[in-house]
Amino acid sequence: MGKHPVAPFLRKLRARTLGAIIIGASMATLAAGGALGQSAADKYPERPIKIIVPFAPGGSTDIIARVIGQKMTENWGQQVIVETRPGAATVIGTGAAAKAEPDGYTLIIVVSNHATNPALHDTMPYDALKDFAPISLIGRAPIVPYVNPAFPPKDVKELIAYGKTKPVNFGSAGIASMTHLTAETLKAQYGIEMMTHVVYRGGSPALNDVLAGQIPMTFATVTQALPQYQAGLLRALGVTTTERHRALPNVPTFREQGIDLLVTEWYGLLAPAGTPRPIVAKLNTEIRRILALPLGERVAAIDLAASSPEELGQFIRGEIDRWGPVIKKLGLKAQ
Repeated sequence: MGKHPVAPFLRKLRARTLGAIIIGASMATLAAGGALGQSAADKYPERPIKIIVPFAPGGSTDIIARVIGQKMTENWGQQVIVETRPGAATVIGTGAAAKAEPDGYTLIIVVSNHATNPALHDTMPYDALKDFAPISLIGRAPIVPYVNPAFPPKDVKELIAYGKTKPVNFGSAGIASMTHLTAETLKAQYGIEMMTHVVYRGGSPALNDVLAGQIPMTFATVTQALPQYQAGLLRALGVTTTERHRALPNVPTFREQGIDLLVTEWYGLLAPAGTPRPIVAKLNTEIRRILALPLGERVAAIDLAASSPEELGQFIRGEIDRWGPVIKKLGLKAQ
């Protein structure tokens, strides 16, 4: 018996109908997912939020986290817990954040290490881009070489001359941190062969050893050692910005001293990848609100600035591309 002439048409019609049903079901599922995400954002937060700081307590990142956390608590009525998880140049704390539930209740403040670690380690327990949902840039801070008052050099030019003839130990926030890279770049550009990095698990332990006279100097963010500087317990040799910083008006920039080196530390807020976009958007709005408030002396030295999630993601990618070749050229490796 021959095939019915209408059969091909019916098969095509059934295929189109089935396709329409599948597409319609998929769109309904997406809409439902979006509605659920939006519903979760409407209720968010319903319980305490944790902000991971991948450094030892007391540093600039810890200070920023606590200030932001306090403002979130005041606005949302939910406790924000700051958890310091130092170690492995921020890899330990950042790895914990990457593995957390993507529900908006675990966040992390990252700094330049987030962009430099991929070049520093042969293998990483997370992907710096794919495993995180950017929320907002928080701010930037210049780098300052802070020294014990007994250390002879009075500025960066004198430090360069001193380091070419006498051994100098210096601290930083850790290997390939922006404070460390600032020092290593200065060494490479000006041939300071006798400056040696002493590895610490964060900027605060390094700063404490400078205050105690165990090492003569540390490279730190401007805000981290500002109270000690203002109390006369430290001297500042220069600032890595184009103009003098408002917190250190009497300290000349590197450029004023003829040193061509511009660097800033940066701070950004991330969540685990997969965090619902409505929750990311709500967090972004909250960060923008907080950064527009007067936040007091504790963060006065940081140049606060918010961004969109997309802008932060693009910025981090750019920092990875910028510093990766520098780290490889300097031959830096995680210890």
